[in-house]
Amino acid sequence: MELFDFLKANWVNLGLILVGLSAVWIYKMQEKEKLRDAACMIVLQINELQKRVQEIQSYITNQGLNLTAFYESLPLIDVNYWNNYKHLFVRKIDNKSYDSINKFYQYVTSMQEQQELLRNLQRNYFYVKQNAICNVEISFIIETLKEVDCSSVSSNQLQSFFQEVSTASAEKQSEIFTNLVKQIEQNNPDIDMSRFWSIYQSKRKRFISITNGDSLTPYTPEQISSTLQSLLKQYALLEIAGIEGYRTLCKIAKMIDK
Repeated sequence: MELFDFLKANWVNLGLILVGLSAVWIYKMQEKEKLRDAACMIVLQINELQKRVQEIQSYITNQGLNLTAFYESLPLIDVNYWNNYKHLFVRKIDNKSYDSINKFYQYVTSMQEQQELLRNLQRNYFYVKQNAICNVEISFIIETLKEVDCSSVSSNQLQSFFQEVSTASAEKQSEIFTNLVKQIEQNNPDIDMSRFWSIYQSKRKRFISITNGDSLTPYTPEQISSTLQSLLKQYALLEIAGIEGYRTLCKIAKMIDK
């Protein structure tokens, strides 16, 4: 009866205590789930990055860098999950492992910087090459116009045309050229445009044939290759999958048996 009387007299306080304990239990379960999710994302990313680094390594041969493979490759890492969540594992992972995982991500990030540098150089090369081709084709147009009819357009007009086209967009260049052709036809309706196109296309085909024959050499700094090889050597020394901290992350993520 005493216990019953005690419960009857204090049921409100006991209820509050139970509610508080339930809230604490729910909070701890949520934090545990949050920790597990973070560990899972880190482990999955480490596993994926190891595969991606192997791919990068295969792009480096005795002949140099496989430029096509690098250009077509995807960025190594988009979101650094370790950087986002490593504060959660400061007390759960030994210092040596913590430092090794930090270095792992630093090496991967540095590799991606070299990857992006090479891709930017390739894109810039494409732009410069296209611009050079455009300028040569413009000179062919001017030369051919002079051959077809020197009286239709003056040298000053052709020079002005060349300057205007060289700084215009591709769409604007087409418009400028169309207007010039119309002007020529108006000034001299008897001009043989079919002859113009025959001469111009002949020059253009020869030029394209030479350009497509690797006449221009893309420049790739040797430093990119040497830096990547140095990073890969340091990365290989980590053996990230064998460190205790990686196994701890796997256990927290419940990705291996305890």
